[in-house]
Amino acid sequence: MLGPVRCLALAAALLAACSRESSTTTEATPPASDASTAPPLGSFIASSPAHPPQPRSPQPNPLGLPPRKIKLDPGRRVFTFSEPMLTNARIGSTLVLYAATAVGFDGDDLVIEGQSGGPSYKVHAGYVIPVPDNVRPRLNDVVLTEWNGVMKHAIVRRYVKDRIAVRYTDMEARAPEALLKGVRWVKQKEGLEPGNYAAHRQEGEYRHVLLVSPFEAGGIKRWFCLGFGGAALIADDADLQPIPIKWKGKPGATVWAEWAGTMRRAVVQSENEPGIFTVKFERAGKPEVVGHGLLMDPL
Repeated sequence: MLGPVRCLALAAALLAACSRESSTTTEATPPASDASTAPPLGSFIASSPAHPPQPRSPQPNPLGLPPRKIKLDPGRRVFTFSEPMLTNARIGSTLVLYAATAVGFDGDDLVIEGQSGGPSYKVHAGYVIPVPDNVRPRLNDVVLTEWNGVMKHAIVRRYVKDRIAVRYTDMEARAPEALLKGVRWVKQKEGLEPGNYAAHRQEGEYRHVLLVSPFEAGGIKRWFCLGFGGAALIADDADLQPIPIKWKGKPGATVWAEWAGTMRRAVVQSENEPGIFTVKFERAGKPEVVGHGLLMDPL
């Protein structure tokens, strides 16, 4: 317990500190011995910028692809990349093609309708796979279509009233048959074409890639592609071999099949259903199921 003398001394110190303050604040008062050196309250408050920060505008061509023109009417459907993916894209970045709608053009760039009611954004034509209008695929056609808004490869199985049943060929074997209505369709055709798969010769092996768009640079034809895990890459046309959209071999045949992004030697054990095969890789464990676009004859 404080004695009378110490109480009086403490009261005097507090009174002196208060008399030196020109105004009251909600900050804690420093000890009397430090009051004369305390920085002003204003020094703790950041000054307002002269101009408020502007929202970041996404780069419509983050990989620096050469100019490209495509003809589309406003309202046409396309497969392209989302605005957040384009904003941070670089070689090696993971990219995923989504179903979208082109609402117009800004120069050669397409203006893409924002997802979920978001603002529209610009995309260079090299990042777009156009979708034709009024396509009605036939039975056993191999197509580009969508699953939860993501571009997928599939084979048409049957018609069910106003829906089309497909079997996805680039998803897990356990993926069920899907009944689709009002989605986008692109009938695939053989060769090096946007949306098709190819084998890319790189570092002494062939790697599985998805073709997005061709271009020419320095007199060399090249492709913007997506590799394993959707990694963005550029490949010379001369280093690409088309993977058939429909493999036409029989069980017992030796093939190259995709495994973790690489084309590896395997033997076809069976065709489980049209376009879906069970293969056994050399020096590997249990058999795996692959679909059209994931196997080819060895080179």
